[in-house]
Amino acid sequence: MPMEANVSVTPPKIVVGLGNPGARYEKTRHNIGFMVLDELARRLTLDFSVSEGKYLATAADFEDGSPVLLKPLTYMNLSGEALVSWGNRSGEKLTAMGLIYPEPTEPDAPAEPPYLPSGCRPFIICDDLLLPLGAIRLRGKGRSGGQNGIQSIIDELEGEVFPRLRLGVAPKDVPVDPEFWADYVLAEFEPEEWDDVREVVAHAADAVEFWLESSLEKTASRFNRRRPPE
Repeated sequence: MPMEANVSVTPPKIVVGLGNPGARYEKTRHNIGFMVLDELARRLTLDFSVSEGKYLATAADFEDGSPVLLKPLTYMNLSGEALVSWGNRSGEKLTAMGLIYPEPTEPDAPAEPPYLPSGCRPFIICDDLLLPLGAIRLRGKGRSGGQNGIQSIIDELEGEVFPRLRLGVAPKDVPVDPEFWADYVLAEFEPEEWDDVREVVAHAADAVEFWLESSLEKTASRFNRRRPPE
């Protein structure tokens, strides 16, 4: 079912899980964002019924407050292209720009206060190699921190002011040598890690559901954790 172009009076909430498409990557560390989106779709009884060349999305009803869940099919490094494609097809304006400072209309005119541009700011869920498995960090803006999917979104939307939920995938005891980062995130979770994976996926889904009804600040305060639970 195609998504009809529709500019909402109130921008919809769009939740984007990052990962790589295809069975080959399904159980890899890089795909933990997809895993959270699948859990959210199950809980919210939403289906990924909108299929476009660059993404899969749910046909959410904006009027009842249902979020749009979106999976880029561009592979991780081009995730931003999927968001631009969705925005173009749906008619919704996506933005990630920070404060805009208006130019004075006249030389002696008082300065107008800065403002955030209107539009839909995507809520991104992704893996993080700098956090141990089970840790979770929600922030409202910031640089990519080496996460290529986040960097692609920053580049395409020309800004870094959008919420991102980072889920740790690193070992709990020792950090991963940067030389092996690419291989590590594209490897599947070890059998003994899956209990922790399922727990953090559920915790992340809880955080998103809470955010849908609350604020980013309250969600971060309630769900952020630097270390996994014992």
